[in-house]
Amino acid sequence: YKIVTIASGFAGYNLGLFILFSIITRGARFFIEAFLLNRYGEQARVIIEKRLGMWTTAFAVVLIGGIVAAVYLF
Repeated sequence: YKIVTIASGFAGYNLGLFILFSIITRGARFFIEAFLLNRYGEQARVIIEKRLGMWTTAFAVVLIGGIVAAVYLF
């Protein structure tokens, strides 16, 4: 989250929109996780914990790639 915040400031992103989308996306993340845990229980927890590193790494690579592309293309 900190990297996205810094990148948004660096890119000159509108602060009001950033706060709005931040609340929506972070809230959605926790609601989706809570729904999965409530619906599927222990099995969902195991899958989330097992693959969390992979998804975090994939997201970081895409994010950094997007920032690098934006800097060099625009």
